[in-house]
Amino acid sequence: MTQFEIRAKDGLARLGRFTTNHGTVKTPLLMPVVHPGKSAIPAQALIDEYGFQMVITNSYIINSHERFRAKALSDGLHSLLGFDGPIMTDSGTFQMYFHNLPEKEIEPVEIVEFQRDIGSDIGTILDVFSDPDVGKDKVKEDVQKSFDRAKISIDKKGEMFLAGTVQGGIYTDLREAAAKSLASLDFDVHPIGGVVPLMERYRFSDIVRITLAAKKHLPPDRPVHLFGCGHPMLFAQAALLGCDFFDSASYAKFAESGRMLLSTGTVHLNELDELPCSCPVCSATSADELKSAKKEERELELMKHNLFVSAAEIRRVRQAISEGKLFELAAYRARGHPALYEALQAVVKEAQQLEKSDPVGKTGSIFYTGPETTWRPEITGFHSRLIARYPYKKTMTLLLVSDSGLRPFYDTFEVVIKEVRKRSADDLLLLFVTPLGVVPWELEHVHPAQQCLFPESLDPETLEAVEKRTRNVLEMLSFQDAVWFKRNSNVDSAVARLQKEYQLDTVTSASEVVSHLPSEKENVSWMRRKLRALFIHQWGKNAGEVADLENLEIVLSKNTGKIKHVKLDDGILFTIVPTTGLITPTLRGGKELLRVGIDDTYKVIMDSEVSQFVSSGKSALAKFVKHADRNLKAGEEVVVLDEAKNLLGTGRSVLSGEEMIAFNRGVAVMIRHSRKP
Repeated sequence: MTQFEIRAKDGLARLGRFTTNHGTVKTPLLMPVVHPGKSAIPAQALIDEYGFQMVITNSYIINSHERFRAKALSDGLHSLLGFDGPIMTDSGTFQMYFHNLPEKEIEPVEIVEFQRDIGSDIGTILDVFSDPDVGKDKVKEDVQKSFDRAKISIDKKGEMFLAGTVQGGIYTDLREAAAKSLASLDFDVHPIGGVVPLMERYRFSDIVRITLAAKKHLPPDRPVHLFGCGHPMLFAQAALLGCDFFDSASYAKFAESGRMLLSTGTVHLNELDELPCSCPVCSATSADELKSAKKEERELELMKHNLFVSAAEIRRVRQAISEGKLFELAAYRARGHPALYEALQAVVKEAQQLEKSDPVGKTGSIFYTGPETTWRPEITGFHSRLIARYPYKKTMTLLLVSDSGLRPFYDTFEVVIKEVRKRSADDLLLLFVTPLGVVPWELEHVHPAQQCLFPESLDPETLEAVEKRTRNVLEMLSFQDAVWFKRNSNVDSAVARLQKEYQLDTVTSASEVVSHLPSEKENVSWMRRKLRALFIHQWGKNAGEVADLENLEIVLSKNTGKIKHVKLDDGILFTIVPTTGLITPTLRGGKELLRVGIDDTYKVIMDSEVSQFVSSGKSALAKFVKHADRNLKAGEEVVVLDEAKNLLGTGRSVLSGEEMIAFNRGVAVMIRHSRKP
């Protein structure tokens, strides 16, 4: 059983923990490659001095040299390497490909048994490496042979974790087929194999496509390892694709040829006058001193530099995931090489796959990095949910307001918003057209509506997306009159292209806007109108009925004027989180959601044996989840029930519904309010 758990998510990336017999590591992680006989830097030093957590070595090399083999079998792999942390072993697949070794050079079952017998924490099957240039029929044969070997190897792993490598060349359909087949077997890790030649040829877009193809069908509770990904400029993008493990021999290979790894690319020492780095090596020497050093000493210093840079970048990736800013980091790194930027465009084309996995309820700001920003999963997810759930479909007057989104809407549009509050949705709808698309007034505070920072001058692709998203919203609405308040914003040109088609009356001042508005009505509750939209946005159509409860008390913040609490009989039912604009239910709030018939998507059913544990306020653990809807996303506010459908508590989902069922470790729901406070 895989000992993997997720702590946080961003896109397809997972911030997790993987537990082995020799310790627990944080993911994403980078494993330096250690040669059992000639590593200039000892394995233990990689952990003690550079901060790595795990190493990888080659079982084929160990098995092929009697002095390594004998010691590994008698004293164990960890003794051979002088290392007490987790170790992964490769089977020799790449060596067979690279050196064109005969097929009988390595016996598939024996090499798995050897890895098990020497005490490897994670062993690897002997799969078949497909060259990117061979035809599809040959690759298909290789995939089948790899699967045949996987089937006869899986029962030999014993207590060792075993990695089942996904092959398939550059063919996404073969990668999908391979992933589906391997998913049916009891593997613990899934490497994406056959990518080193693609990396060497800068075919990063192909790596994006084949990795995403495999990810669609791999079990979510098994880490994914991008074999041979050792350059730090690739880590952010690969993690965004859902890769959890990386391995690197690049730190040594590049040093041998006088090259220095940087998070933004590669530089040659001979071309440098200054060292563009602040690592311990570069801080203690100069380019001239390194150039004049003896070859062996120079290579060692460059190797150390490469390790420091690589270790720092993988830490930076983990931090970006925890902050919800990995897409941003990947976009910055993509500017380091045209082929990597092209690969980012390939990621953007698969935005829906990232959106499906991306958690809701993020709090961080979104900085514009380029045209790709408009396809960030937070933005596409907001638009998708708006189209699916915005409740007010018919109105007399539709008011579109151009807005750059740099300041809160109320700060720049106070006069008109006060007028909107006096009218019902049937009479007037207010939509802000911003660089991320349309933001209805009712959802103005929902992330990322006012957390996006775009420049005053927008690129054509972003403007095209704004136009398309605005059109999507207009097509789902029915209205008699439409008014466009043009305010010299960066999205005006996008709205202008819709003006004739939707007969938009253009105005340029707040007083003109007010003159176009229908008459105000008595007893209009803008707070209930806003709440209804929020409830439906979060939990579906039926949840909107909560806003119609009699005697409902809506409390506003004295500082901001925003809705703060929703109360009934002096008890708090719901709280609006200022940083996300979303609603969190108390236990009483959870009961009201169940009363109105909240969608099953937001119900998590726990094993009744842990009812007391969860109802006391403890986290709902994934291993005890009996049912969770596949459409549930991480970050949602959910109600947690026992098998008899008794309410145990309410809280925030850490995992998606699919992950809750798949995982046997970690927290499924962080309980906020429970039956027994």
